Amino acid sequence: MRVFVVRHGQTTWNVEGLLQGASDVPLTEAGRAQAVATARVLGRIVGPGATVASSPLSRALDTATVIGEQLGVAPVSDERLRERAYGPWEGITPEERLAGWPDEVRSWREHGSPHLEGFEQHDSVRARMVEAIEEWADRASGPLVIVTHGSSGRVGMQGLLGLSLEHRTLGNLGNAAWSRLARRSRGDWTLERHNISPEPASSAA
Repeated sequence: MRVFVVRHGQTTWNVEGLLQGASDVPLTEAGRAQAVATARVLGRIVGPGATVASSPLSRALDTATVIGEQLGVAPVSDERLRERAYGPWEGITPEERLAGWPDEVRSWREHGSPHLEGFEQHDSVRARMVEAIEEWADRASGPLVIVTHGSSGRVGMQGLLGLSLEHRTLGNLGNAAWSRLARRSRGDWTLERHNISPEPASSAA
């Protein structure tokens, strides 16, 4: 079966370069335009009988709703698809992060797992994302669309593909970009396309 992993459209915090994590930050007008552009493309390539599952955070769920309207299906919310929590780093500038937590920032840059209260570690993100996507793939009778976030989407795909979490073996998805995976059975996945954005979405960013 085919599984599409989609990141939400642009938010104000994306524009400002701030970590969002568990914070519920809405789409910008440009982000909504990105969602519409991506939905139109997916409407042409996903095919009939699709299932759409989404993070409950509004930036993802609103993106999923636009996609669902194009595919003729209502999205279903799943807590396991939400973004990684960044604890006290959410909503502050990179300069503020570095000033307050220099050692943790260094650790984050080196291997992505700082010891910081409230920061969800790779293993936790991978476990819940893989569990959710595998379960939704089991249930779906046709193509599956997963609408999620930059970090959780990347780590989830690394988990499905059996890639190390020590390094960014995959890049993050851009706003409203998507990746397509093929699933033959549980644990047997191939990445066919990665980080695809339609031209209208790119120009709206």
